[in-house]
Order: sequence, then structure tokens, then C-alpha cells
Amino acid sequence: MLKYLLVLSFFLFNSFIYSESLTKEDIEIKKLQQKISLLENKISLLKKQKIENLKKAKKAPSVALVLSGGGAKGFAHIGVLKALEKNHIKIDSITGSSMGAIVAALYSAGYSPDQIESILSNVNWEKSFEDNPNREDIPLDQKAISEDYGLSLKYDGDFNFSLPKSLRNSQRTYLYLKKLLHNVDGINNFNKLPIPLRIIATNLDTGKPHSFSHGDLAKVVTASMAIPTIFDPVKIGKNYYVDGLVSRNFPVEDALEFKPDIIIGVDVGANVKPKAEYNIISTMDQILAIQSAASTPAQRKLATILIAPNVSKYKSTDLSKYKEITQAGEVAAEREMKKILAFPIRKVKVKHPLKENYQKTLIINKVVINNKNSDHKYIIKSIFENYLNKEITLSTLQNLILKLYGFNFIDKVYYTLENGTLYLDIQEAPSNTVGVGFNYQTGYGTTFSVGTDINRAGKYGSLSTIEGTFGDYLGLKLNNFFYYGVSNKIGILFDLAYQESPFNLYNKKEKLSEYKNETFYVKTGLLTQYDNKLLISYGLSMNYSELKQEVGSHAAESLSYSKSYGNVFLHLSWDKTNSNIYPTKGTKGHIEYNWGGNLGEDNLNFSTPAYLLEGYIPITDRLSLTSTIFGAAVNGDDILIDKYIKLGGARNNISNRTFAFDGYYFQQKLLKSLLGGSLGLQYELLDNLYLFGKWNIATYEEPSIETEIENNSMWQSYHQGYGVGIGYGSLIGPIEFSLAKSKADGEVLAQLSIGYTFD
Repeated sequence: MLKYLLVLSFFLFNSFIYSESLTKEDIEIKKLQQKISLLENKISLLKKQKIENLKKAKKAPSVALVLSGGGAKGFAHIGVLKALEKNHIKIDSITGSSMGAIVAALYSAGYSPDQIESILSNVNWEKSFEDNPNREDIPLDQKAISEDYGLSLKYDGDFNFSLPKSLRNSQRTYLYLKKLLHNVDGINNFNKLPIPLRIIATNLDTGKPHSFSHGDLAKVVTASMAIPTIFDPVKIGKNYYVDGLVSRNFPVEDALEFKPDIIIGVDVGANVKPKAEYNIISTMDQILAIQSAASTPAQRKLATILIAPNVSKYKSTDLSKYKEITQAGEVAAEREMKKILAFPIRKVKVKHPLKENYQKTLIINKVVINNKNSDHKYIIKSIFENYLNKEITLSTLQNLILKLYGFNFIDKVYYTLENGTLYLDIQEAPSNTVGVGFNYQTGYGTTFSVGTDINRAGKYGSLSTIEGTFGDYLGLKLNNFFYYGVSNKIGILFDLAYQESPFNLYNKKEKLSEYKNETFYVKTGLLTQYDNKLLISYGLSMNYSELKQEVGSHAAESLSYSKSYGNVFLHLSWDKTNSNIYPTKGTKGHIEYNWGGNLGEDNLNFSTPAYLLEGYIPITDRLSLTSTIFGAAVNGDDILIDKYIKLGGARNNISNRTFAFDGYYFQQKLLKSLLGGSLGLQYELLDNLYLFGKWNIATYEEPSIETEIENNSMWQSYHQGYGVGIGYGSLIGPIEFSLAKSKADGEVLAQLSIGYTFD
């Protein structure tokens, strides 16, 4: 007995000592932990009681589905939907944010999980960030001038510069969603969709989440997925909105608005974890993870059933791994299916009413523009005037919207079609541009360009350009075009320019002399643009030209001159290619004829026809056939030597009568007449990275001038060359490196060119 008393005394003594060592905070923590344990037990009992009550209820419980954002990880939502439908679980309401908003909107509109998977898996994600207008929709006069600039900014009439809102505009994204959601486009109230819907985006002005229940569904979804700095913020009403993940990536509390009995939440938000190293992709992925994780824990607790697919090994940019991620979502949903089916959910076979029918016809009776003070209403309405009161397809309507997007004064176009009235929400941008460009060519040198376009668009409009060139060669150009019309324009041109350019004289592959040609001209005439596809200009100019030898043989020094002369010109040009850098389809061409001369003692007179025609035919998505036909001639008496044709190098410049030819150095051949062509293949190895090969052939006549140059006659022989290279479409223009040789000898020429050619 004494032994038991001693043991009991020992434990009591130790308990007393332990309680004396506890602080007040420790005691309070212990009490709270006991309360939490009691609350968790109570919650568990209430959940069981809820299930029992739902079983006793006469009506089936309503089910809300919540889909989080997560970039490519959002493909897991498709797998979850597949599992739910496999078990005949009907969703009564749905909320989504970011990628979850896309899946939620498509499912709400009536698409099946298989259809959604097909849609998202067929998106060319590499090209999805390209959001420029169709090049053929850009006015030809605007296109011809603006593409010298590698980097540019826009500014208004008060010289307020407009910095880009992001790396990409979201116009094409919006139009693609508009196309996908066309069958519910007339439904403004999201409660009236086949499945009631809420889309969450972040109010950029307040930083708070906003749950959208009304509006243009495609526009709202575009806002919900507008990743800051990647895509432009979307203006809805008076506020701007960005990606929902910034404020509420997992929008469970927004589902409470539907008063559901059960909330199934699918969270694919990224976990914040350190990376081994950071680059642009991993940094963006980490930022997305930080933002999405901020509000998620509290939202998770609100879900009745939480589905958390195991997608932690994937990045938000792993868009090509959609099959694996979709499968992970299906596995995760099946794992929680026992909990879901514990509720008395009414099992039904889910039907999907929506079918892809993009060719259904529409009729536009009237066009209403929201910008009451817009100076461009005439231009905007003129795009639709030939389509009013006629049956058109959805594709035709979207092509018309893209034509509007091609104007440089339009930033975005949103639209709704109600009872035959097309309502256009036009967001305009400054129409003036200032830009800089850079150019380097082997054999030519280095030049920089700084220029500005001043554009006043309207029924009566004008386009003025001031461009300065610096570096190895100087230049200053002032171009003005005053016109009447929109796609069909006629007007007066007035140009003033000073230009320097190189002129080289070779004997075979030996360079005899290098010259600098300085030209000053004043030009005026008429310019006609037909259907925005063909430019014709004709008029006259007064010119002063001086050729100075800089280095070279004494025999060639006598070719230097200084002359004034008049010129009459006729120029035609068109450009129907899909890109100004490495086009894959379409044609472009330039034809010009000049007559020049003076009344001086030297009896100077000449004519210089020239043409360059290019064609591009796609063979596969990445492989294209390229072809060119080129030619020129010089006729007359006492012809200025710089008016002769120059052949060789990697770039064409028809205004300077310089034609590219693989196997010849830059301007290696000085010619009186030329006829040639080329065939090639162009392969897109990676996004904007191209491999190309080309074969060219030409016959030509060399002039008889007082040097030791060996002459060739037209049709006497045919000259061939071959070249292979690699090119990259960069922000400053194409960067190309090529190796080439002529058939006549085995010498391999290496050539590098960077940036656009300044005409």
C-alpha cells in the first residue's frame, strides 16, 4: 500500500511542478487547442447531419463547381469535369478565375468536356501571344512607311507619349472567345446561361476581386485571364480589370451567391516554392504562384469537397502537356468521388446543347459607335457599308472587326449584335508614331534611323513622315500624302529628301573602287491607293546627284560626277504577304519606271525600268516555298553611273536598283540590263527562328565603261548561285547569317544582315 502511495505522490508532485512551469500564454494556447478540437468535431458532426438532412429532403441538393486559375494547370479542370459527368453528377452553378474562367465559361455555355479539351488542345499556344492585326488589313500607305521602325512609341497631337500597357494586346484573344461563345452571345445576364455563371477578375483601380454576373461574356473572360504586363488590362465600364488570380484565384465565396447545398472546389493554384534558378519563365511562374496562394487558404475552407489535382510538377506555362494535366484532374476527382457520392446527388445524364457552328448567318442593319466624339466615325462605318442588310457569316463579321483593328488609331474593338444592330465599343489610340531602327549589312555598313509618322485619318486625311538616317551614311526624308477616301484613296504627294548611299565597283571579285553617292530631290505627283491593296504614284521630281570616289584605282576616279536633272516617274507596289519578316504566304511586288534628263551640254537622258516580284506558298504549317522574279534595264545617252543596276548581297533595294544574289558580294556586278529569279525553301525551326536555302539564276549585260572591268552580254550566259542561312525575327527586325557561293567558283561568302533596309 505504501508503494502505491509513493507512486501517486510522485505523479502529483511532477504535475504540480509542470503546471508551475507553464506560462500564461501556454495555458491560453492549450485552451484554444481544446476549443478547436471541439469545433472540428462539431463541424464533422454537422457535415454528417447535413448529408442526412439532404437525404431526407424531397429535392436533390444543388451543386456549385469552383475552378481556380493556374495557367496550363487549369487543364486539370477538364479531367474533373469528365469524372463528374462519368458519374452523372449535374452542376447547377459554376464560378471560375483566369484559366478556370475559360473552362467555366465554355462549360456554362453548353460545351462538353471533350469539346473543351479539343478546343484548348488545338490552340496554337506558340502563336497565341501574337496579337498584331492581319497584315493585309493594314492600309498599304501606312504599312510602307511604318515598318522601318524596330521600336516605336505612339503620341497624340499634344505630344503626350503613350507607353505600351503590356507586351501583348488581347484583341485576338477576345475575338477567339467571342467566336467560341457565339451561341450565348445575346445572353447578357449570366444567370440565364445553360449553367449560371460567375467570372472573377481583379479591379486594377482598387486591387479587389470583382464577381461578374452580367456583360459581354467574352470580354469578361478576357479580363479574368489578362495577366498583368503580359496582356492589356480590359476596360469594362469605368474601371480596368486584370487577371482574377491577383486578388482571388480560387473563388469559392463567390459561389455562395447561388446558395448551393454542396460546393465542389477544384484548386490547381501553384505552390510557392524556391527555384534552383530564375529566368523570365520561372520568374513569371513564381509571381503567379505568390499571387494565387495569397487568398487560397481561406477559400479552401469554404469548399464542401476539395479536389486538389497533383500538378505541382508542372509549370503554369506547360501548355503542351495538356493530356497529362487533364489526366491528373480526372484521377484527383475520382479520388474524392466517394465523398461526393455520399451526398444524395441526383444522378442524370448531362446533355450539352452547344455545337460549333461558326457559319451561321447574321444580318447587320445598323452600326452604332460608342465613341460619340470620335473623329473617325466615317472610316469605321465605311468598313461595314457594303455588308448592311445582307446575310453574312460570323467569320465575315470578325474579319471586318480585324480590318478596324488594322487602323493605327484603333487599340481595341469590342462588339455586340442585338436585333440587327451592331454596337461597337471602340477604344482609340494615338495615331502618331515615333520610332527607331537599326541596320547592318556586310559590304554596306551600319545605319540608324529615327523617324515619326504624323497621321490625320478621316474622309480627308494626311500622312506625313520625317525620317533621319545616321551612321556610315546620312539621310533626311520628308514625305507627305494628302488624300481623300478610306480604302480607295487619291491624293497629292510631296517629298523632299537628302540621301547618301554606297556605290562599289568590282572586276570579278576584286573591288576596284568605293564611292559615296549623294542625292537631293524634290518630288511631287499623285498617289492612288486601290482597295487598300495597290499603290500607284506618278509625277515628277528635280534631282541633284553627286558621286565621289573615296578609295580605289586612279582609272576609276574619272567616273565621279556632279549633275542636276529632272525625272518623271511611275511606281506601282502591292503587298499581300502575311508578315513583313519571313512571310509564309502571299505576294508582293514593286514596279517602277523613271525617265530622266537635262538640257545641259552633256545631253543627259536615260530611262530605268525595274521590277521585283515575290511569292510565298505554304507547304506545311512550318515549311514554305519562296520565289522571286526580278529585272531591270538602263537605256539612254550619257547615263549617270549610279543609275546602273547593282547585283549582289543579301538584301533588295529596288529604289536604289540593288538586287540580292547569293554568291556575289554586295554590289559586285554593275549591270546595264538584268533578268533573274530564285527558288527557295523556308522552315520555321522554332518560334520566329527560320532556316532557309535558296538557288538563284540570272542573265545580264555589263556596261562598257572606261575601266578594266570584264564585260558580259545579255543571254550570252547564265549565272547561278546557292545559299543557306538562318534568320531570326527580332524586335529590331530580321537578323540573318548566310553562307553562299556562285556556281562559277567554289569560294564561300559569309554575309550578316541585321534590321530593316531603309529605302
